[in-house]
Amino acid sequence: MMLKRGVSVLIAMALLIITAAVQSAHAVDIHDGAGTAGAAFLKIEGGSRPAGLGGAFTGLANDVNTIFWNPAGLTAVHDRELTAMQHFSFAEINNQTIGYAQRLERLVWGASFLGSFTEIERRQGPTEDPDSTVTVGGFATGLSLAYPISTAISVGGTAKIISEQLDIQNAYGVAADVGVILQLLDNHLGIGVAVQNAGVLGGGENLPMALRAGLAYRTWREVAAEAEEPMTTQEMWALVADAHLPLIDANPSFHVGIERWFYNSIAARVGYRISFNENPSDGLSLGIGVRRSGEDMLANIDFQFDYAFVPDPNLGNAHRVSFITRF
Repeated sequence: MMLKRGVSVLIAMALLIITAAVQSAHAVDIHDGAGTAGAAFLKIEGGSRPAGLGGAFTGLANDVNTIFWNPAGLTAVHDRELTAMQHFSFAEINNQTIGYAQRLERLVWGASFLGSFTEIERRQGPTEDPDSTVTVGGFATGLSLAYPISTAISVGGTAKIISEQLDIQNAYGVAADVGVILQLLDNHLGIGVAVQNAGVLGGGENLPMALRAGLAYRTWREVAAEAEEPMTTQEMWALVADAHLPLIDANPSFHVGIERWFYNSIAARVGYRISFNENPSDGLSLGIGVRRSGEDMLANIDFQFDYAFVPDPNLGNAHRVSFITRF
C-alpha cells in the first residue's frame, strides 16, 4: 500500500508540472539575460542513461553519471565506477564526457571531464577547399566529493576548471556544483537539488548557472550509502521528474521519464521534456541499456552499455552512446 501511495503521489506531481508548463507556455517571454552566458558547452547533459530519461536524473542519481547532475548522488557508488559517453549531434560537433568515482570508506570522490569540439574552416574567398581549419570548443575538468550525513541525507560538491578555445582568443574560468539528495519512504523516494556552474569565466563573463530539482520513485529499495553490496534492479522500474531552472541565460524546462529493468540485464527508457527557451527543444527521448557481469578473470567487473536517441526536428537527431564499468 505504501508503494502504491508513493507512486500515486509522484505521478500526480509530475502531471502537475506538465500541466503548469503547458498552460504557461504561451505566456513565457525570452529571458532578459538570454545569450549572455559563456561556456555554453557546460549545458551538455552527461550520460546516455539520463538522456534516455528525458534529462530527469537529479533525484534518481544512483550511478557515476550523477557527477554531471547532482554530486551528492555519488554516495550510491559502492566501490569504483568509470563511465564515458560520445554524443553524436548536429554540425559535426563532438561532445564527450568521462567520469570516475571511488569510495573511501564513507567518503566518495570523483573526477570528471566534459568537452565539446568542432572544426571550422577559414576562407578568404569562395573556394571549394578551405585555406585552413581550426578546432574550437571548450572543456571542463572537475574534482568531486560526496558524503552521507545520515542514512537519509547525502551532500556533495564539484570544483571545476574551465577552458574555452575560440578562433581568436582563449578564456579560462572556475566553477562549482553543490547538491543534496534525500532518501525517503524507506529509500524508495529520492529528492535531489543541485546548483550547477556557479562561477565566472575570464573577463567577468557569466557561466550558465542553473538550479536543478528532481524526484524519483523506485520500486526497488535504494541501498544505503555504506552498504557493501549494490542494489539490484531485477524486473523493477523508476519514475522520475525534474525541473531545470537556468539562473542566467535561459528559461525553465521540465523533464519526466520512466525506466524499466528486466531481469537485471536489460533496461528500457522513455522521457519527455518541455522547455520555454527561444528555440525550444521539446520532445520525446528513448533509451536502452544492457548490463552484464564479467566472467572468469573479469568476474568482479560489471559492464553496462547505454544508448539514447533524442530526435529534434530543428537540429536533427542526436545519438548518445556510453558505458559504465563497476569494479
